[in-house]
Formats: sequence, structure tokens, C-alpha cells
Amino acid sequence: MACGLLAATGLSAGLPRWRLDGNPSPPSTAQINAAQGQVRQHQAELGAQQRRLNAARAELARLQVQAEQLTERYDEVRVDEQRAAAAYQVTQARLARARRAAAASRRRLAALAAQEYELSAGFDPLTAMLGDAGGPQAYMNAAGFGQVLAQDQADTLAENQADDVVARVFSAQAHDLLVAEQADLRAAADLRAAIQAAVARQLAFVRAGAAQRNRLASELASAEAHAAALQAARQAALAAEAAQAAAAAGGGTAGAGQAPAWAWGSGASATQGDIAANWALTQLGKPYQWGAAGPDSYDCSGLTMEAWAHAGVQLLHYTGYQWEEGPHVPLDELRRGDLVFFATDTSDPATIHHVGIYIGNGMMVDAPYTGAFVRIDSIYAPGGLIGAVRPAG
Repeated sequence: MACGLLAATGLSAGLPRWRLDGNPSPPSTAQINAAQGQVRQHQAELGAQQRRLNAARAELARLQVQAEQLTERYDEVRVDEQRAAAAYQVTQARLARARRAAAASRRRLAALAAQEYELSAGFDPLTAMLGDAGGPQAYMNAAGFGQVLAQDQADTLAENQADDVVARVFSAQAHDLLVAEQADLRAAADLRAAIQAAVARQLAFVRAGAAQRNRLASELASAEAHAAALQAARQAALAAEAAQAAAAAGGGTAGAGQAPAWAWGSGASATQGDIAANWALTQLGKPYQWGAAGPDSYDCSGLTMEAWAHAGVQLLHYTGYQWEEGPHVPLDELRRGDLVFFATDTSDPATIHHVGIYIGNGMMVDAPYTGAFVRIDSIYAPGGLIGAVRPAG
């Protein structure tokens, strides 16, 4: 990051650029130590909040598992209740059929009794026998058939009445089972509603915790940026003093070869930066694809290349080259459209692996990784922020 540091000293313009907050003196060691102390305090607060958030998420996961189990139990009881209701309807239909059959049997017996009475015309059996046109034998035959028929009807009635008793028993049992299943269903529904309410409360708690975590992370990022800016400003001041001393001693030419490739202020205009940033915002939601540069998908450097192409600046499709394609910009002087770079080792630009387009308020548009989409992120969220470049116009 030496290129960015030299650019920050503003040697080409002859004016130091390490003045912060209107203070004409470079930051002192005490100020830097205090800033670093603030960073440690924010780190501790963020760590504590992250642990609380992790615990809350674990509890949410436990409740969600319990909610799933209770929902499955509710589904089971609901099916059982539906089966009990269907069985109860079947027993009710059977009971109705048994009662209709018994009633029909009683009506047939009554009709038979009336017929017997009419045939005998109210006479006693002996008189009816003597008066029968067919003689005593005919009477005996008719009387025997009537008795057989009456006995058969009586047996059918008894059978139908037995069916009625059995049907009533089955119907009562089915009714009791239905009532029990309905009670179980209500209890299962109450449990499901209770756990769902608990999940909703815990989810709200987790979201609030995540918002608090994000706020603390933003505060930490600001503190880290402030401490880094103070450190860079002090180093820039010392470098400027050393260069001035070397020049006064006649060694000014010795450092000339260390001047950055891009003079301060040679980057693209603010209007071009706005064009690049605004175009990048129109690509939100498009998928990340390694090696892609639009129009339907992008990788990180493909997105920045296309955004700046719309602003009239040609960049190469590689983060390492884009790091060298404009003056390095101090983080406290970022402008919309500037490129922000991320590395696994912030002291070594060779480890740069990601780039985004700054859109203001500490946010950027970027194409993060496989499986993600072009989106808005905090410039501090990925970690490893190594510096920024303003592409040359």
C-alpha cells in the first residue's frame, strides 16, 4: 500500500495532506493510542453482542425444531380426528339402517296379526276350523303356514333389534372416540399456536440482535478507519519530513524515483464517478459468475470494468491491474465511483481478491462470490479493506 501512502502525502503538490479535522499538527502517538483503544473497546462490544446473537440464534433454531415437531403432531391428530369423524358417520348410518329394518319388521308382524284376525273373523279356532270351506285340513294347513310366517317375522324382528343394540354400542364408542380426538386436536392446535408465537418472538429478538450487531460493526469499522487514518497521517507526516530533510541535504533526487505512477488529482471527475456508481446500481440482483462482465452476470472486476466503461474510462478485467489504474485515495476522502479493494493481507497488494464500487455513506455495490448476486454491502463488511483507487479519466 506504499503507493497510496505516497499519494496521500501530496509531495507532487508540495502540500501535506495529513491534516485531519482541521488540526494543523500531525496526529500524536497518544492520539493514535487513544484511537486504537477505542477500536479495542468496540471490538469487545461487538464480540459480546455476537456471542449474544449466536445464543439467540441457537435458541431460535431449537424453537423452530420444536415448532416443526408440534406442527407434525398437529397434522397427525387432525388426520386422526378426520378418521374418527368418518367412522362416526359410518356407525350413525348403520344405526339408522338397523332401526329402519326393525321398524319394517314390526310393521310386517302387525300386518300379519291383522290378517290372521280377519281370516278367523273373530271366531275361536274350533269354529274357524269347522267353517273353513276346505274343511279342517285346509284350516290346519293355513294356520300352520301363518304360525311359521309369524315365527319367521318374529325372528327377523329380534335379529334387527339385536343389530340396533350393536349399532348403538358402536355409535357410542365412535362418538366417544370423536370427542376425544377433537379434544386432542384443540390441544395440539393450542400447542402449535404457542410455539409459533414463541418462534415469532425469538425471531424478532434475533433480528433486533443482528441490527445491534451490525450497528456495533459499523462503529468498529469507523473506529478502525479513524485509527488507520491517524496512523497513515502520522506516517505521511514523517515521510514528508524525511523527504524535505533529504532534499535540504541535497538528496532530493534520491526519492524522485519513488513518486507514484498517478499524480494526485489525476483521477476521473466526480461526474464520471456518479455515472459509474449509478450504472452499477442498475445491475443489482444479477448473479455472480466467475469471469463474467455482463450483461446478465458479473464477477467483481467485471462489474467495476463495465461501470467505469459507461463513464468513459477503460479498465482491465482483473483486480490486481485495476489497483494500479488510478491514484490511490485515502479512505476519508472516498467519492462515489471510487474502487475499494480487499485483500487477505492488507499489507500486501498482491493478495487483493475483491473490488467494489463506492456509492457513499460507507456502502458499495459489488458482485461478491459464486451463488450470490450483485448487491449493496458495507465497505467494511467483507473485511480486509486494503485501500481505494480513483480510476484515471
